[in-house]
This record gives sequence, C-alpha cells and structure tokens, in this order.
Amino acid sequence: MQEERVRDDSSVPEMLEVKVPSATKDGEVIKFEIKTVTTLSDYPSCDLATSRTFEDVEWLHNTLSVREDPGGSIVPPLPNRPASTAAEAEALMRLEYGGEMRNMLADHIPKYCRSVEMFLNLLAKHARYRRSDAFKQFLDSMPLPPRVLAKLSIFRRATNVVKDKGLQSKKDPDDFFHTQRAFIHESHQCMKDVNIVFHQQLVSERQFAMSLGAFASNITKAGSSACSSKEGHTKLMTRFGQVMDQCQQAETALATTSENTFAFTFCVYEKYLESAKDMLNRRLRLLTESESAAAAAVKAKPAAKAKADAAREEAVQKFEEISKLGRTELSLFHQLRVHSLQTALVAYCQSQISTGRDTYAMLARSLSELRQIEE
Repeated sequence: MQEERVRDDSSVPEMLEVKVPSATKDGEVIKFEIKTVTTLSDYPSCDLATSRTFEDVEWLHNTLSVREDPGGSIVPPLPNRPASTAAEAEALMRLEYGGEMRNMLADHIPKYCRSVEMFLNLLAKHARYRRSDAFKQFLDSMPLPPRVLAKLSIFRRATNVVKDKGLQSKKDPDDFFHTQRAFIHESHQCMKDVNIVFHQQLVSERQFAMSLGAFASNITKAGSSACSSKEGHTKLMTRFGQVMDQCQQAETALATTSENTFAFTFCVYEKYLESAKDMLNRRLRLLTESESAAAAAVKAKPAAKAKADAAREEAVQKFEEISKLGRTELSLFHQLRVHSLQTALVAYCQSQISTGRDTYAMLARSLSELRQIEE
C-alpha cells in the first residue's frame, strides 16, 4: 500500500533508473542482471529485477528502431555484441590493442555491463521510449516474445542508401534543420577522428604498462639470482623491481579509467550521432515524398484528383509530425550529449590528476628508500 501511494503521489518526481551490476556466463551465453528503480505509475512495480541476454537487448533495439516506426525520435545506439568465449575476447583484445595484448573473458564482463547499462538508461531518459511497452516488458521478468529480428529488405536498404546519398546536397527549406544537419555531420566526423586518436593513446598506455610489468619482473629476477652476491645489491634490485611494478599498476589503472570515462562516452556518442543523422535522413525522405505528392496532385486528372489530394495531405502531415518531434528531439539530444561529455571529461581529468599525484608521491617515497639502501 505504501508503495502504491508513493507511485500515485503526483508530487514525487518521475524517475526511472536502470543498473546492470553484474553478468554471468552460461555456456556461450552471457546473462546480464538488470535492476530497475522507478516512480512511474505505469510500471508494474517500483523495483524490478530480471536477467536478459544480449539477444534480448538486440530484440529491444530492433523493436524500437525497425518494428515500431521511430519517426522523429533519435533511437539510442545498440551496444557492441560481447565476446561469448575466451578465444573471442582474446581476438578482440588483439584487434583493439595489438598482437601482444592478452585478456580473458572475465575482464570484459564489467565493460559489457557498462555498455548495456548505458543503452538502457538512454532509453529510460527518453520521453517516448521510457513509456514503450517493449521497454517495460524487457525490464520486467515476464518472458519476451520470439526474438525474431525484423530486418529491412536488401532492396529497401539499398533504396534508402541511394536516397540518402542524393539528399546530401538537398537544401532544407527549414534553416534550423539545415544547420543541424551540417552540424551533426561535422560533429560525427570529428567524433570519429577523436576516437581514433584517443584509441591510439590507449594502446600506447596499455603497451607501456605491459613493458613496465616485464621490466619489473626482470629486475626482480636479477636481484634474486645467484649471481647477486652482495646483500645491498639484492635489496636495491628487489626494491627497484617493486617500484616498477607499482608504476605498472598505476599506468594500468590510468588506462582503464581513461577507457571507462572519456573513450567509452565518445564511442557511445559517435554512434548516437549516427542515429541523429538517420532521423534527419528520414525527415528529408518524407520531405521529398511530400514534394512529389504535391506535384502529383497538381498534375492529377479530375478522376484521380481526390485520391491525389488525399495522398498529398497524408504526406504533408507525416512530414509536419516528424519535423515537430525532430526539433524537440534534437534539442534534448544536444543537452544530453553536452552533459554526458562534460561529465566524462571531468572524470577523465580528475583521474589523471589523482593518479599523477599518487604516482609522484610513490616515486618520491621510493627514491628516498632506494637512497637509504645505497648508503
């Protein structure tokens, strides 16, 4: 009763938050544990918990982006498919970080959980999709319908690609959308360039951390080898190896934090900008259809005049609806994009400063210890 009163109280702000705290591996299937807390009255409970596979996540995205016409909505991007075996995870790490990188599947689980959680929370923040029946069904523990992904036909995909290419040079009669299209196209390209450069930096950081680890191991072995006859020499080499190992841990932590903040957010919004471009292309296609319908209505013979006028009115109505919703969507999208990137940049800078200070203090302390050993 108390739960129902809280949910029915109009003074309580609307809230829908999704957490993916963990995931388990069942054979070659990864199951994500999903927990939801909400004050929305049209959800079956304030607290929901369920377990979903990545195929379920694909079903949800497919339902919202293909089965249901997104119109002027910007659909949050689908996360990358996780590696389901250790061999796939290692191959992915080799592809992303170079041939010398090694990693096990368990190390990827938190990354997959974070990606799915981000996708679900982007839907939860969306005014349309947070009320979607498919989203409610996904967050609840009820069984999902058969996960048959609806796909655009090859002919329709090819037609859309050709149309979109032809629309690139089309002048939009609405200055707002014309400006937005140019801005999003440029921002998407810049985001791709930043991701490439930052990924190269991450690769260098990971490889440097691995080199520090190998150096620390060799120094420690040299200090404990039989040829080290002097006790002071052994202590010095052992302590120096420990210092290098601490540096390796600090560099690894720094690279991991960088990947979890700045790199992760930029990858998400690179794909999110692609979704915004898709929405603008859908609108331009409807603009072309409305112009064609208007021209056909003017040329229509008296016997087909009524049908042509009805088709024109329907096309104009669809175009006006997508334009109205698209204007609102773009405004909210940019607010969310700027806030997310600012948050990620602040977290990235804070981690850089904090790790730098800790590393400096550790090195200063270790240098003093090494000098005492030499004496």
